[in-house]
Amino acid sequence: MRSISAQMPPFAGLLTFEAVLRLGSMTLAADELGLTQSAVSHRIRALESFFGVPLLERLNPGLRATEAGLRLARELAPLLGTIAGLRRRIADQSGPRIFRLGLSPSLLAWWLSPRLPSLCNAFPDLSIEVCTWDTAAEAARAEVDLALLWLPQAGKMPTDKTEDARELPFPSESVFPVVAPRLLGSIGPGQDWRALPLLAKGRRGEETEREWSWATWLRKGPGHETLRFRDIGSSLQAAMDGNGVALARSLLVADALRQQRLMRLTGLGEAQACSNRQVARWRDPQDGTAERMAAWLVSSAGQDMTADEGVTTGEGMSTGAGMAAGAS
Repeated sequence: MRSISAQMPPFAGLLTFEAVLRLGSMTLAADELGLTQSAVSHRIRALESFFGVPLLERLNPGLRATEAGLRLARELAPLLGTIAGLRRRIADQSGPRIFRLGLSPSLLAWWLSPRLPSLCNAFPDLSIEVCTWDTAAEAARAEVDLALLWLPQAGKMPTDKTEDARELPFPSESVFPVVAPRLLGSIGPGQDWRALPLLAKGRRGEETEREWSWATWLRKGPGHETLRFRDIGSSLQAAMDGNGVALARSLLVADALRQQRLMRLTGLGEAQACSNRQVARWRDPQDGTAERMAAWLVSSAGQDMTADEGVTTGEGMSTGAGMAAGAS
């Protein structure tokens, strides 16, 4: 009889397969795991040799899972999630559980931070640690109990109900231009908000989604992009400081709109649907606390975005006097 260890697939190969499939790239998986690309390929070949079937189909460019690879992914997701939670379940827990929540700096500063007292009150048995990341690769490497990820709307392909149960999507968001109300009065007669300085995020030419390109919004005039920032949080802060018009996500500016620190410049009908969606994801399927916190956060976001629908906009204001009146 073969020993148990001889019947088990190579664990390093399983971790590598999960990373390759999740990131969709041997190169990105190698970066995340701290390996060379050839080492990643070797681990995948060893795993395919163990199962006796191909697990990944190499495309030009990219790759995708074979039918056997999809079956392995469905089996592997809950197993790795359970293993990831072993330290929490096995370690001696004297005092509150340390719960790690990960998200982007912009989501923390513009939405979650004012809600942290309510979150702590809702989960009094936890000691919550908040960590942030700047890139998708950092998010993938972060060891957190619950991750709030900004993912493409069409990027998730659920494999089964078990995987779905470890992820909750936030309400879909829209994108629209916003400005500090006091800046509206600087517009000359016969002009609209497109005469103001335009603020952008990210590197020039890397706007892959049309809703984040100023070309989508400049139907009535050429406009002038004055400043560009590394991330959306910085561009929104610059807009609130009166430096120009920024493009905003509905969840991030919900508070600023209600408090009249920013004003939406188009009506609901002109807002562009967001190509990405905020998702709450946790790895351990047995972690009921992570699932409850995800539900709390998603519910809070839904309430905030519903309240935002009644906020007054600056749409249609064209003269300095009219805009100043509308901002009051």
